[in-house]
Amino acid sequence: MNSAVIGITVHCMLTCAGVLSNLLIILCLLLPWGGEGQVKGSGAVNLAVASVAGSNALLCLSSTLWFLLAILNKCQHQWACKTILYILVVSIYTSIWFTSLLCVFYCAKILPAQSSLFFRIKKNILQWLQWGLVVSLVIICTMSSYVLVLDVYPSNSTLYNTTAVNSSGADVAQQNTTSVFFGLCYIFLVALPVGLMVSSCVAILVYLCKHVCRMESGSSEFSSPQLESHKRVIWMIATQVILYCLCILVIALTNAIDSLSSITTNAIFNLALCCYAFGTSVNCIVRISHLNRRVSHLGKRLTSYGSLLWRGCLASYQSNPNASGQNQNRANQ
Repeated sequence: MNSAVIGITVHCMLTCAGVLSNLLIILCLLLPWGGEGQVKGSGAVNLAVASVAGSNALLCLSSTLWFLLAILNKCQHQWACKTILYILVVSIYTSIWFTSLLCVFYCAKILPAQSSLFFRIKKNILQWLQWGLVVSLVIICTMSSYVLVLDVYPSNSTLYNTTAVNSSGADVAQQNTTSVFFGLCYIFLVALPVGLMVSSCVAILVYLCKHVCRMESGSSEFSSPQLESHKRVIWMIATQVILYCLCILVIALTNAIDSLSSITTNAIFNLALCCYAFGTSVNCIVRISHLNRRVSHLGKRLTSYGSLLWRGCLASYQSNPNASGQNQNRANQ
């Protein structure tokens, strides 16, 4: 029982960290103030980062809720299990796709146009990004609806073996159809966005590393701000790729170990997702300059408000003893 309580506590702490950090990003991007007199970031940057933050926040909440239902074994209604699992699956795939679109956006923004199609994307990047987010979300919600026809419970199933719960008694034709469907889902929902992410990140890193070397060899003070901006993008992209690879590696290794119980697998699965979501939010806050300024500005405002509140409480506390003393004297008289 103690280990279960410790596990739930750790997962809830990681969930709070992941959700709050991603909500902080969305809040700072929506606020009209912060970073006055400085570049506040384009609408495309804010839209891409806010989409990634929103999907990661939903990912933390749904994953932790699924884990809590598994460890407490309180989900006795199929509709509740299906709804939570559907939200979890959608949030996973949207996080993958939105992160991939973020990398593609930076690729189109940074790399020079070498074709007419690439030039059109670069010129109307906000419209392309909006269409990409909407279309990917609609397709993900549609293709993830297979969860609604499964018979699963969190206590005896994981996200990876749910397809075998109700297919053991199916005939060969149904199994073949199911295999083709899940193959198409894997290609579009996992392989395609991961391929776009990796190719975009490699192209960005190669181009920026060469460009940074040329700028450092020139040692021009005029190019110093642009040089620092390029370095921040390099570190952000590299860190994001590392976080994604570590998350996939942990989940794949956990799924490959047959001796682990479903609860243990769900626990590791949830830890990996929450750590990934929290790491992604920290990476964006640290590496995106205008977002970093907004978070710092928000922190200063909250600190000043806290200081004023503390002074008001202290002044009220210092005046209360005098008032209470006068009331006591009146009562004695």
